Amino acid sequence: MANYIQLHYFHGRGIGEPIRLLLTVGGVDFVDNRYTLDEFAAMADLKAKLPFGQIPALEVGGVFLGQTDSLMRFSARLANLYPQNSLEAARSDMIVAHQADIHSSIAKMSFDGVPGAPGTKMVPEPERCERIGAWMENTLPGLLERLEQLAEPDFMIGTTLSWADICVFNRLTQLLDTDETLLATKLPKLRAVYEGVAALPSVRAWIDTHAEDYPRGNALPPG
Repeated sequence: MANYIQLHYFHGRGIGEPIRLLLTVGGVDFVDNRYTLDEFAAMADLKAKLPFGQIPALEVGGVFLGQTDSLMRFSARLANLYPQNSLEAARSDMIVAHQADIHSSIAKMSFDGVPGAPGTKMVPEPERCERIGAWMENTLPGLLERLEQLAEPDFMIGTTLSWADICVFNRLTQLLDTDETLLATKLPKLRAVYEGVAALPSVRAWIDTHAEDYPRGNALPPG
């Protein structure tokens, strides 16, 4: 089945990047189809096949799957990164949902409507930076502290790598692009998760190959 997997998404990381990382870390072969907004807008044939008319979407042996959280969970299972234990699986689900809420908060501050919806525009950059800066100072610390309390010493769940680690790494990467000092003197367990995933050879190779998406490379927070 792995030989017939295609990801359909835009250029850049966005909400499709965790799917790419999960498949990459799991050694699952896939075709990474990337489109500009204009290209996707003109792709009536593709849109007609998408369950909800949106991307990201996975095409598996000709079957199209949608909804980002479902695609991540599916990819995690293919990559053997989804916990087998029911309780650990539930804990991983809530961690992934929490980090997705962080992304959603940033997206809502960045657009004047529903992100991706027709007519929605990016908020002017000065206003966007002001909004996000205030949120990172006043709201984000509490959200990250909750993740810190849930994390184990080296992994988010148990003693092995899971999709929760990959998704948290992806979210921290986004946040560190804005504030490189985010993990410098606090949140030691989240820092360990971030560094552990960044050190994976498959992740390192992915970042090197897609340098345009990772302006900091695999730069780690200062000690």
